[in-house]
Amino acid sequence: MTEPQRTQLDQRVEDYLGLESFEITEELLDLCGAAIDERALPVLIRRLREEEEQVHLFGVRGYTRMREKSEQLVRSLTSLITALEEMSHDATN
Repeated sequence: MTEPQRTQLDQRVEDYLGLESFEITEELLDLCGAAIDERALPVLIRRLREEEEQVHLFGVRGYTRMREKSEQLVRSLTSLITALEEMSHDATN
């Protein structure tokens, strides 16, 4: 991985972890150690699905601020998952 790619991934990880619960962060650290890599994809994809459901529920219930936070987390997760999948694909080629 090039230095710019690593820097970009580090920023995405930081953005994501700033929004995530400590419970999930702890699970990811147990899985990957201090670095998040493609081993975290199943957990991240699960969280993406969970948050997408939350966005809908918060919208139905009228919880605007909570919906906005979930939408922000969905965007962050989507970006992080994409970057990790690209890294994984590049590593296999």
